[in-house]
Amino acid sequence: MKTTIAASLFALSVLVTGGCASMHEKSTVAVAQPSDVDDAAYVARIERIDRARGVAVHWVNPPQKRVSGL
Repeated sequence: MKTTIAASLFALSVLVTGGCASMHEKSTVAVAQPSDVDDAAYVARIERIDRARGVAVHWVNPPQKRVSGL
């Protein structure tokens, strides 16, 4: 009987500790996350070069760059 209670308390403490550890990511403090934005300078450079060559460019998947802290 004592072994069952001790094992149950140990399992409960492990579950509670795991729950507390997972709450760190859900804190209310806003943290700046990196995000991807269109690389406008690269797009403009490629379009300028291609216009000079007489080529029309249609971007299906425009190039993106990673920006931190938006």
